[in-house]
Amino acid sequence: MRFRYPSRTLLGAASMVAISASLLAAQGTGPTSTRRIPISKEGTGGVRVDTVTVYKTDTLRVTEQTPGRVDTLRNTVIRIDTVAPVAQPGRFPGGMYFGVAGGVTAPNSALYNTNSAGPTFQAQLGWQDPKRILGVRGDVNYTQPNEDARFAALQADPRILNYSIDARVRLPYFEDLMGASHRFALYGVGGYTHTMYKSLPIRLQGQTPAGGMRVAAGSSDWQHGNGWNAGGGASLGWGRTELFLESRVLSFKPDNAAQARQIPFMFGINFY
Repeated sequence: MRFRYPSRTLLGAASMVAISASLLAAQGTGPTSTRRIPISKEGTGGVRVDTVTVYKTDTLRVTEQTPGRVDTLRNTVIRIDTVAPVAQPGRFPGGMYFGVAGGVTAPNSALYNTNSAGPTFQAQLGWQDPKRILGVRGDVNYTQPNEDARFAALQADPRILNYSIDARVRLPYFEDLMGASHRFALYGVGGYTHTMYKSLPIRLQGQTPAGGMRVAAGSSDWQHGNGWNAGGGASLGWGRTELFLESRVLSFKPDNAAQARQIPFMFGINFY
């Protein structure tokens, strides 16, 4: 059986083969595709479909990622040592002290009717340990009673001097009442007193025949009497200084008379 092909058909087929070869050569060096491209050719003797599959390779170049950068966060902890100063209790000195005081004295007992209240002054010297309850004190008290109008004729500028040696007992229960920087104390004081006096009218024991009061005029000479004293006070100290309020009874026994008493009310200061 003999097939006859026209020259035009042979030329078309040769062209298709050349084109296909060039395409295949071109795609050998480049990316290929999986998409199919249909190609058909026409013939006079019938329809013949030559299917050419063209592969396209898309090269995806994956660039290696730069390793992740690790930012190191350093937590810097600033430690602040706060030292809160603790309030220290005040350091109060102890030992020897001296001071002065002043106030007013009220006469009592054998001195009550014949004299009236007058000024008084005091100087003291003592020893007190801040950690101990018991201390000692010596003082000299000067008093000048005022005249009573009913007995003015018997008075001539009276004077009284008291010399006392005392024990001083400080109560420790209220020391922090005024804070840590101050020392508050209640105290008691008492002991022996020797009294000197002159020009001091004294009410004697008993009565006159008429039922009146017996009064002895004061001598211009110094008289002496022994007795005691007792009382108490409150003090407030800071540093080396101490203020105090104090009251006590100073008592002595004149001849032929009842107890003669003075009650001074003092405000004073001590220095350690």
